[in-house]
Amino acid sequence: MSNKVFNILIAGIGGQGGLTLSRILAEAAVKTGFSVKTGETLGMAQRYGSVVSFVRIGDNTYSPIFGSGEADVLLGLELTETVRNMRYLRHYGLIIAADEYRPPSMASITGRAPSRSILLAELARYNAVVVPARKIAVETGNPRALNMVLLGVLNAATNILPHHVVEDTIRSIIRGEAGEKSIRAYYEGHKWFKNHR
Repeated sequence: MSNKVFNILIAGIGGQGGLTLSRILAEAAVKTGFSVKTGETLGMAQRYGSVVSFVRIGDNTYSPIFGSGEADVLLGLELTETVRNMRYLRHYGLIIAADEYRPPSMASITGRAPSRSILLAELARYNAVVVPARKIAVETGNPRALNMVLLGVLNAATNILPHHVVEDTIRSIIRGEAGEKSIRAYYEGHKWFKNHR
């Protein structure tokens, strides 16, 4: 990566591991030698509310937050949140989205939530990779590792972090067996992207 700043937006719902993903990504980038700034915005409820994390990697990072049209990559942990945050994506930016669909409960009751097919059709208009992340995570033995599957896809698409640094960082943040399963999910996400691009 050159000395340009690389902006990543992580969008999801509380409880999906977006903040953990942001932390692992930032710490791995620092260990690789980059300057990193991070920031978050949390929805009304931490669990099931909207959670957006900003990760800026590069030599000249000053503010942790960036504006509309500045994200190089949008990592979406849930389809509704991915589409809702596409305004942050720069022209020709990359969207990596889990195919997870969990519309806000009130929106589904009132019928105001866009359907899964509408969201997928919207993503199809962009440079988007839709990942069966939950399925891959379940196959690794840790259904909660959807976030690590997306980290693997991100690194396969961008090649910004060495694998051994990502592994060490996951182990330092997620301990024990859950950490090992998270590493497996990371590699499965990486492999999935290589096999599907």
